[in-house]
Amino acid sequence: MDLTQALKSLALDQWYKLLVWIGGLATLGSLFIPVKAFSNSSVLPLFAGLFFIGLGEWASHRKAPYERETPHGSTVRGWEMQRFNNLPGNLMSIIGILLVVYGAYSIVTA
Repeated sequence: MDLTQALKSLALDQWYKLLVWIGGLATLGSLFIPVKAFSNSSVLPLFAGLFFIGLGEWASHRKAPYERETPHGSTVRGWEMQRFNNLPGNLMSIIGILLVVYGAYSIVTA
């Protein structure tokens, strides 16, 4: 596999990839760096939930070909990202939402 192609898949060109980066880095940070305002045990599920939401959406999106007619009568062909529901992607998204809700609840009640 070409390394440049692997790195292109990590580009922040979609919103869910940004959630994976932010959630992953913040989760690792909350594991090793003490949080001053809140406890780490209440911040960790929030960021882990963001990571899982992003990962679940990433698993549910893929490129699909399209062909459209323009108003001028020509045809445009290309690729676009579309959402295709699948079990692993939906499960990760649901787990992520539950973790975010639990993390927000634990921050509010702390």
